[in-house]
Amino acid sequence: MSPSMPRGHGTEPIATRTLMRDFAAGIGLSVVVFLLLVLFPVSGIMAMVIVPVPSLISTYRWGGPLGYLMPGGSAVVGGTLALLLKAPQSLVYFLELLLLGTLLGSGMRKGLSLTRTVANAVVKVCAVGALVFWWMHGRAEGGLWSHLEEQLRSLMASVWSQTAPEGAQTTDLTVPWQAWIAVLARLFPGVAVATTVIGAWLTLSVARRMLLLRGIPMPPWPAWFLWSAPEGLVWAVIAAGFLLLVSSFSLKVLGANVVIALGAVYLLQGVAIAAYYFRRWRVPRLVQALSYTLIFFQQFVGLAVALMGFFDTWIDFRRLKKKADFLPSP
Repeated sequence: MSPSMPRGHGTEPIATRTLMRDFAAGIGLSVVVFLLLVLFPVSGIMAMVIVPVPSLISTYRWGGPLGYLMPGGSAVVGGTLALLLKAPQSLVYFLELLLLGTLLGSGMRKGLSLTRTVANAVVKVCAVGALVFWWMHGRAEGGLWSHLEEQLRSLMASVWSQTAPEGAQTTDLTVPWQAWIAVLARLFPGVAVATTVIGAWLTLSVARRMLLLRGIPMPPWPAWFLWSAPEGLVWAVIAAGFLLLVSSFSLKVLGANVVIALGAVYLLQGVAIAAYYFRRWRVPRLVQALSYTLIFFQQFVGLAVALMGFFDTWIDFRRLKKKADFLPSP
């Protein structure tokens, strides 16, 4: 652990009043966002970024067991409200986000690299999520995939009812998408992993700003705009791409899920490249914000940025490898 790492016991006095206030604020923020998620499912994107932050900061600052009071308290309060509101599925998502924040904070406190911190948290959260999903729906009538298709139809209808123009009918959305429901259901694992990867990255970005505002040092990570995915990962994408060309539908689905999951990694590498040149060219912050919004919410822009991140393995847009060649040997 770094000497500058925040500690929770003995080495640093902690004002009880301030500590309790921080815990109350963090638990309150997480629970309020959870209530928004229950009442407005379309707010799931906001929840994905905000809910893990208090648990991350608490775990990073104080470690266990003190740091675990934040996610634990949030789980108890959120669980009680979920029982009262009869929203078990939203509760599962909420608990997974609390787990994500706790694992990210734990990785930071252990001094893991940025890549290992995110990978460790994503793998464990997705594994837990898969087990819980199987336990809850594995014996559903018609099979797991049929049940998932019904869940997707319900989710799309719920989101559509909140965002559609006045007078629009649910069938206006569900009929055109009906033929794609089965395919989308089978791509759900890849989408879930990709969403968790991006959510973890955005959570770290928000937490980083909050920690710096409080004067709490981040782990000794390189600048984020210099980050790159492990080079060997590119071969997993290429192998998955070949699976898309085979005749077996099951292998096609497997390949598509891998491409989607790892596509999120290369999207983030593309974002790092964009951030590098924004910094180098001193692009105004407003233009940067608009650019990031387009990257994450406009699919064609996002695809172009992900492809840029993928081909960065060979093209090296930031000339990082060339700069490393001129570094003196240790």
